[in-house]
Amino acid sequence: MGKTSVYQQTIDKLQAKIFSGFWKPGQRLPTMKQLAKDFGVSITTMREALKSLENRNMISIEHGRGIYVRNDPNSVNTAGTDKVKSLSLMSLLHARLLVEPEQAYLCAKNGTSIIIEKLQSLSEQMDKEMRVGGDFLNVDLEFHQLVADGAQQPALKIMSDSLKNYQIESRERTNTLPNMRTKASLYHQLIATAIATKDADEAKKLMEMHIISMIDPLNKLENK
Repeated sequence: MGKTSVYQQTIDKLQAKIFSGFWKPGQRLPTMKQLAKDFGVSITTMREALKSLENRNMISIEHGRGIYVRNDPNSVNTAGTDKVKSLSLMSLLHARLLVEPEQAYLCAKNGTSIIIEKLQSLSEQMDKEMRVGGDFLNVDLEFHQLVADGAQQPALKIMSDSLKNYQIESRERTNTLPNMRTKASLYHQLIATAIATKDADEAKKLMEMHIISMIDPLNKLENK
């Protein structure tokens, strides 16, 4: 399994400082330049990581004023968790079908070069793991997380984040469907290419097909 990207590591470290209380609600953070220096990453990586946190309603980037921790950053991650745990796999897939194709569309429109390059890298990594029989679960999750980040649409991001705690179990189950690993790898490559070429309609269509490719065999199993 490949290592977590510098981009994702930066997001994780920023979140850890917020959730641990090191940075408190309402507190002004250091400048983006200083944060990049402190974390040992490029200014571009830090900018994208901060945008991701802003999309999750954890921080507020106020031009001319600074970067601030929102008053209740934990509420976004915990809201609805108990209800999500009780969702059936089919319900989750239908929820994803409502949200993720639109995120793919917007990612093709709004995705930055760093997001696009990472999506292509992850799709290649997923293909390699699939060919050697490796576990690409984390790569799969990171791919969809990046698509959501690249969409730069906070409302959709909150919706997809509310399902996050259920995603690992659902993917473990869908990956056992016939030929699903091969199909998933192919769809990720095609989606990454559509986003890279800014073909928003194609990206949306492919994401729909990707999720439907999991729904259809489950329907057949349930109807047997």
